[in-house]
Amino acid sequence: MRKPAADTLRVSNTVLDVLKRGDVATALSIRLVRTPEIVLLARSAGFDAVFVDLEHSTITDDATSQINMTALAAGITPLIHVRSAYAETIGAGLDGGALGIIVPHVDSVEDAEAAVKAARYAPRGERGISSALPFFDFRAVQPEAATAAVDAATLVIAMVESQTALDRIDEIAAVDGVDVLLVGANDLTADIGVPGHHGSPEAWAAYRRVIGAAEAAGKFAGIGGVPIEGGVLREVIQAGMRFVSAGPEIRHLGRAVTAWNHEVRSAM
Repeated sequence: MRKPAADTLRVSNTVLDVLKRGDVATALSIRLVRTPEIVLLARSAGFDAVFVDLEHSTITDDATSQINMTALAAGITPLIHVRSAYAETIGAGLDGGALGIIVPHVDSVEDAEAAVKAARYAPRGERGISSALPFFDFRAVQPEAATAAVDAATLVIAMVESQTALDRIDEIAAVDGVDVLLVGANDLTADIGVPGHHGSPEAWAAYRRVIGAAEAAGKFAGIGGVPIEGGVLREVIQAGMRFVSAGPEIRHLGRAVTAWNHEVRSAM
């Protein structure tokens, strides 16, 4: 098989392709399962992406990389939910197979710029260049073409989780290199005084603010933490949210086994 010419290199990112089409991209968060099988389950369920939640789990870097590389082979987008915009492990996580970072608590332009700096190659960032990457099956690739292809496929997703972030949302959205503004609904509703009230007027005002800022800056809006029950998630998608986190696999597993056990007990 002929190798592609250096100037035709492309790294596929399913989420980015879906967003550019104007469709809704869905992602499953991973907090419990440490092995690559979870990727195939997510693909079978129709998800566009998986992301290992490093902020809220103890999953190791090695397990994260195995999950990411399985996702690459499976044709869905691997992402990592990092601990902060300033985490020293961002570069290693991306080199280990992730095609983007989800950054919590982006409250300022400085936070957004720090995330971009860590995730992107020069001139927009300071990500170190590795000579072999999983996106090219670890074969030697001309560095300039490789970095351009990887950078074009890498997503920087900034989480909006506070009133401070809302107050600065236009400035955050304008940062070159940020692709998605992702509402962390649980933290955000708590910070604005309506914890867990995802359909409240206050929450809706925040959602519309983020959607408007994203659209004005030519970026995408997304949301995580809103339950599927009750209809709010459907409504925010219709309002313009395009990247949707389903929450962690542990939540869905718990619901499924609880529902099964309830069915068995109710038959007695």
